Amino acid sequence: AVAAGILSVAYSARFVHDVFFNGEPVNLPKTPHEAPFFMRLPVLLLVLLCVAVGLAPGLTVGPVLAVAAQAALYGAPGPALPPYTLAIWHGLNLPLLMSAIAVAGGAALYIGLHRYVNLHLALPLPKWLRLGGRDAFVGLVDTGVATARHLTNALQSGHLQRYLRWLVVLALAAGVWPFLRPGPSAEAAPLSLEGLNAGAAAVGLIGIASAFAVVLAHRQRLLALLLLGAVGLVVCLSFVYFSAPDLALTQLLVEVATILLMMLALHWLPVASPPERRRWRAGRDALLAAAAGLGIAAIVWLVLTRPFTSISPFFLEQALPRGGGANVVNVILVDFRAFDTLGEITVLGLAGLIIHALLSGFTPAHSVRPGTASERHPLMLQLIARLLLPFAVLTSIFLFLRGHNLPGGGFIAGLVLAIALMLQSVANGQDWVAARMRTDHRPLIGWGLLVAAAAGVGSWAFSAPLLTSSYDYPLWPLVGAVPLASAAVFDLGVYLVVVGATLVALGSISRLTGSRR
Repeated sequence: AVAAGILSVAYSARFVHDVFFNGEPVNLPKTPHEAPFFMRLPVLLLVLLCVAVGLAPGLTVGPVLAVAAQAALYGAPGPALPPYTLAIWHGLNLPLLMSAIAVAGGAALYIGLHRYVNLHLALPLPKWLRLGGRDAFVGLVDTGVATARHLTNALQSGHLQRYLRWLVVLALAAGVWPFLRPGPSAEAAPLSLEGLNAGAAAVGLIGIASAFAVVLAHRQRLLALLLLGAVGLVVCLSFVYFSAPDLALTQLLVEVATILLMMLALHWLPVASPPERRRWRAGRDALLAAAAGLGIAAIVWLVLTRPFTSISPFFLEQALPRGGGANVVNVILVDFRAFDTLGEITVLGLAGLIIHALLSGFTPAHSVRPGTASERHPLMLQLIARLLLPFAVLTSIFLFLRGHNLPGGGFIAGLVLAIALMLQSVANGQDWVAARMRTDHRPLIGWGLLVAAAAGVGSWAFSAPLLTSSYDYPLWPLVGAVPLASAAVFDLGVYLVVVGATLVALGSISRLTGSRR
């Protein structure tokens, strides 16, 4: 913790010194100017929160800390927390000493490195850094800089395959580490295959065969992509077999969107991938893949053969009385674990905006492959896409409205609408779509996040925790009791974010593939 604090103080000192005390900036493309108020507002709010927490921690962060500590130590509800105090001054103690070392060490580290890089700096080196002589210090810094540069070049090489390989290796190490530590182990129960019929076995074999076919045909990119879609379809059928229609619908729609996205990306790749120059690399990657697959299989086997207490009965029992919905999956997403869903749609929206930001200013040298406009937009595809659009819109609304009690929901409904709208661009071209509807879908992401957050904050007006939902069955004339849940407002936010993020991402890529006529 002290070492991390030293480094934090060092880079913070660099920010403060370079921005405010390191002279006028040079070689800037634009003249610096004061930021608008609303751009400074988030920083001002953060500063006010930091000052408030520092001066009155018990009043500001105390209740939040108590809730988090209660959940982390005992769960909710549980016994009372151990006695603790929050104050500005607790006397001379070890945490204060650690903080002082971090501040002094970070300042010394920055001054020393800055002196090394800029010898003209008027700040003298601290005496304790010059005890071994200037040459010794410079040599030590040279060694550290060279080592850091070597490690950086080795890790940050720009090769995506190397990054993925390191990720898999670290994941394998994290999975193996618990088995290397001594500890009690539960007795394994025999794995039962009761209920497995010939149909399920056939579907599983098709999935395994498709996965092997992807490996064998990986050099033919389009064929490998189609076979990969077959693997996803098998996973979808597996969810259907295990009575998980929501997951099956989600898997199917994600497969369609992913295949469409990857087919647009294939425009910039050769038809066939070049062979690996060194065969040992293929063997190494195959060994890593096999180890990862066996590791996942081992984890699944451990979960299925060890006794454990599942939280599933709680959700099954409480979904209808507490969440007002019979679809347990949807109630979990928009009620019990709505905060997780809010974070997930935020990440999804940011991903779509990042893709747009990366590609908006990029204009490829050759935006259209050889071929006529009719080849890029076949007449049959145009007619089918236009006929399917109204049915897709109705299906999307239907899935959204029924999601709280039957398979559906905002995520699934949003994907249906996004795919249908994206199909119009693929079939007719972006100019045709732009003439009939707005093609900038970024506001949908913002409005979706705003609606979802407002649905959560609205519960505070009723003295309830964030994202608490409610439901009722009002009587409508000639209709009867109609189930209405406040979680539907949150689900509407999910719907808007999914539609906006998917269309922004796919639209940004399709713009580069020469889909315009």
